[in-house]
Order: sequence, then C-alpha cells, then structure tokens
Amino acid sequence: MTARSYDITLLGATGYTGRLVLTYLCEHLFENSRSKKKLKVAIAGRNLNKLEGLKQDMVSADRVNEALAIEVVDVDDVVGLMSLAEKSQVLISTVGPYLKYGENVIKACAEKGTDYLDLTGEFEFVDQMYTKYDMVARATRSRLIHCCGFDSIPHDLGVLFAVQQLSEQVGSLVRSDVQVNGYVQVGGRISAGTWHSAVNVMSRFRNTLDLKQVWRVLTRGKEVDGRFIRVAKPRFGFDRKLKSWVVPLPTIDSQVVRRSAELFEQYGRTFTYGHYLRVKRLPKLLITLGGASAAFGLSQLSWTREKLLSLMNSGEGPSSGDRERAWFKVTIEAKSGAHQVTATVRGGDPGYTETAKMISEAAMTLILERDHLEPVYGVLTPAAAMGDLLIERLSEAGIQFTLLEGR
Repeated sequence: MTARSYDITLLGATGYTGRLVLTYLCEHLFENSRSKKKLKVAIAGRNLNKLEGLKQDMVSADRVNEALAIEVVDVDDVVGLMSLAEKSQVLISTVGPYLKYGENVIKACAEKGTDYLDLTGEFEFVDQMYTKYDMVARATRSRLIHCCGFDSIPHDLGVLFAVQQLSEQVGSLVRSDVQVNGYVQVGGRISAGTWHSAVNVMSRFRNTLDLKQVWRVLTRGKEVDGRFIRVAKPRFGFDRKLKSWVVPLPTIDSQVVRRSAELFEQYGRTFTYGHYLRVKRLPKLLITLGGASAAFGLSQLSWTREKLLSLMNSGEGPSSGDRERAWFKVTIEAKSGAHQVTATVRGGDPGYTETAKMISEAAMTLILERDHLEPVYGVLTPAAAMGDLLIERLSEAGIQFTLLEGR
C-alpha cells in the first residue's frame, strides 16, 4: 500500500461509541509492544466544533497530543468520503444504522483500496455490501470487515478457537463432520445507536427473510467446493449439561460464523452451527422473550416504531458504572464423531467497553500485523481477515479465550 496521510481514521468519533473507540485507541496506539512506529490517527465527522471539542478532551486528559488530525466530512458526501478513504490505510466507521448511512463509506473504501471496519449487526446491509463490493475490494486489495464488535468477534473468533482445539484432538478436520453450538450470556445496557439499529432491523424483517431460502438452508445447507455448511435445527428447552435454558438467537452472529466456515476448509467437510441465548432462570427468559416479541410487533407499524425509537435519544448510552458491572460469556461446544471440546470467550461490558476494544484491536492488527496477514481481500469476516493474530491481541487486552475441556 502506498504511503497515506493516516494509519487509522475514525469516522463518527463524536458519537457515544465513537468516543469510547477513540479513547481506547489513544490509550494504546502510541505505546504498543509490537512496534515503535508512531501511528497517525484522524477523527472524522460532519461537525467541526464537536470534533475540535473531542480532540481537546483527549489532549486535556493526556490521551493524545496535538497531532490528532481532524477531517470534516458527511456520510452523504461521496467526493469527500473518496478523499478521506484515499488518505487512510484503515477506516473505522461507527456511524449507524449502517443500512441508512453506511454504503457510501463502503464504496469509497472498496474503490480506494482502504481497509474498512464497522460494528454493524444488520443482515440486509452486510448482504447488500457483499453483493455490490466484494469483487471491487478484491481488485483493489482492500479488506471490508463487518461486525467487529460484540457482533460478532467473540462468536466468530470463538468458533475458530474451538475448531482449532478440536483439530488438535482429531487431527485434520478436512474430511470430518463438525457440529458447533454457541451459547451466549450477557449482562448490561444498550445505547441509543444500538437500540435504533435493532428497531430498524426488526422493522425490515419482511425485506430480509425469504422463507423459501431459509428452508433450503435449513434442510440442505450451502455447498462450497464440495463442502456443506448448515445451520442447526432450532431447539428450545433446558440443557442439563449447561444447567440453563437455551433458545435460538436470531442475530447476525450465526451468519458471520457460517461465512467463515465457507472460507476455511479446516472447519470440516460438513459444518453445522447453532446459535443460542443461554439463561439460567426461566422467569428471566420469559421476560426477555416477552420484551423482544413486543418490540418486534411494535416495530412493524410506522407510528409505533417511531414511539420505540423515541425511547432513547441519539448519543445516549450506559454510564461508566453500568459498563463496569456489565459482562459477557460465550460458551462454544465443538464436536466431531466421539471427539468434543468446550471453550469459552469472556469479557466485560459487551456492547461498549469491549466492543471499543475489539474494533480498535482489529484496526491495530490491520496496521501493526500487516506483514503477517493472509493475502485475502474483499468482504471478509474477522476470523477470515485476522484470525489468530486478532485472538492473540485480544487475549493480551484481557478478553479470555479458554479451553474448558477436550476429549
């Protein structure tokens, strides 16, 4: 890649999540153990006064010096985004909902050969961007990597980690049938941006769900070079081994894991993945399901959808105390024949503190580990683009990847 003005550009820096990402970057970029290189960072957004105020906040807190650059650009400004992408090696976007605000940023990065990271959990956006820009990004040798926060790094990298541990038990899995289940537990609050994205995703359910296609995937799977990638048959009930209630979790995480399985032969000749919410107490599960059902129903009508969106205003999010108390745990069971491993991925506040850490470490992996990355390009998953390198960085940053048992 030719020399560019900025190693990392953060678009949407003045938003709730953007501030957390910038804080993490500023605390870690200039004192990294892997490189003595001084990285060049820019913050970007549409409001110059807010950007200058944010920079001053960072300088006053001794998190960064005056060298932090400012770029004023709007997500509707195609020419401005092209210029910004051309100046940047890696561009992080925290501007969502991505279906509404994301495509111009993707287009600019794909055409200018810029690596791109976001925090989307929107099925429709990811599918559209793959269709439109995968081949463009391959031609320009850029990596367009969606879902670099809690959706879906713990699940995507957790499955990669578990499959690697399983292969040490079995040997090569290339000719094996592999079954993996992921069980998610979380505690914490959401921000306005996450809430608005979730409501918008639910409101577009009819646009994203093709029942015939889903049925084909469920019953036959997807063939990729003679291999078959499937989703597990949904199940609901009490799991005696986990001592918890489990229910299918219809988030983008399973889509991301299956995409990684398509790209990795080591996931097996056939690969089946099930993604579940895990709750220990039935009353809590019923409350969760009731709330989700109500939100889904209300999101289908425009006037009730507006009421839902108005429950949280842009820029709102959990307090630092709320974030300190929040946590997540993903338990992954992987088996092939008589062999089985159980692994966990654990961390603190999933939606914000750890999400800021995940996308920041992903950006630093793309910059600091560039010479060690696999030469793969296009629309990629975190596992496909960064794999073990990102697992190592996240482990050093406090997110725990642990093998519990293997046989």
